[in-house]
Amino acid sequence: MNASVAARTELGPKAVERRASLPRGETAADAIAGANARDTWRLVLAVTVPFWAYLAFMRVIVFMLINAGNPGIIIAPSHLRLLQHAVLLPLLILFYRWALEIGWSRHAWVRPLLLHASMAVLFALLARPILLVLVAAERHEWEMMRELFHSVFGIRLSVDLWATSFSDFLLSYVLGLAILLGVRNYRELKYTQLRAANLQAAWTQARLQALRMQLNPHFLFNTLNAAVALVSSRPKAAEQMLVRLADLLRQTLHDGEPDFITMAREADFVRNYLEVQRLRFPDRLSFNLDVQPSVLGAAVPSLLLQPLAENAVVHSISAETEHVHIDVRVHRIDTGLELLVRNSVARVRTDVRMGVGLSNTRERLRTLFGDDYELELIHSEDGSVLARVRIPYIESAGQDAA
Repeated sequence: MNASVAARTELGPKAVERRASLPRGETAADAIAGANARDTWRLVLAVTVPFWAYLAFMRVIVFMLINAGNPGIIIAPSHLRLLQHAVLLPLLILFYRWALEIGWSRHAWVRPLLLHASMAVLFALLARPILLVLVAAERHEWEMMRELFHSVFGIRLSVDLWATSFSDFLLSYVLGLAILLGVRNYRELKYTQLRAANLQAAWTQARLQALRMQLNPHFLFNTLNAAVALVSSRPKAAEQMLVRLADLLRQTLHDGEPDFITMAREADFVRNYLEVQRLRFPDRLSFNLDVQPSVLGAAVPSLLLQPLAENAVVHSISAETEHVHIDVRVHRIDTGLELLVRNSVARVRTDVRMGVGLSNTRERLRTLFGDDYELELIHSEDGSVLARVRIPYIESAGQDAA
């Protein structure tokens, strides 16, 4: 069986333990090749033995019905015909194992075809001599071996016996090989589909992790800058900000690992973030957080609201107005869950490109929900900006809604 093996680098005690358990002089590639060979042998045995046993019993029954009451040159009893199939079974298994190793190529098909044909013909030719040997050995009449070429009933009957035996066992060989190849191809197809699904899941998880890693340092950098700016002028406010920042980081480590958390925890996180920003701008920034009680237990992507709130704060404060108000609302709608973050005013921008936080949010939503989400920025005539997110409503399982 030609199986594709993905290259994998393992670090840690388990990898060292596996390498230490290998026999002396055996490499990991040797171990993998040995495992593949054993798997191929198991496949051949699992398919060939039941197939050949069924064929042997059916062939014995057919011969018994055909030969009942009809004299023949060799009336082989049932147990000898079964023994004939038992003798042929190891050879059949060996030929099938070799057949699986024969590769096919678009430009080099003659040699594989000749190899397959040679094994099939040899197997079919051996069937009648083996049966004759078994019959002669049981009767102690070795002169019966002449029946191979010079039947006492004439050459014509001898040719007919050869043709019948050869065609019967040749078709049996081809049928068994076709079943074996079909089972192998089905297993490889299922393996390929499973591997593709696992790779897709791993890629999605890695992509989400990369997006989170890009988001968290961005948020941390901006918040630390805000705290540093207050150290000299307002040390108490800077201290409170750093304490809240520690709480935020602790919650980020806890909630940033899973893809989904409860809406209650996400609301608590964005509330802490806005409190940090309000400490920085106590006279200019206020906020309101309104989460519908019925959606507190809903599952939402972790760190979803924070980049929206951060975007609202940054662009509102930079507008240099006297007062900025951030309004965060979350409620249930017919199509799912709607999250709204509105800032009362924003500086005029000619560049409408999304920043790092919003770009990451969009990529995470696309990765998690495909096309089943909405994310848009709505600029109102009064200067306010509304960030709206709509996602499917998902009941949280095993999460604490408190």
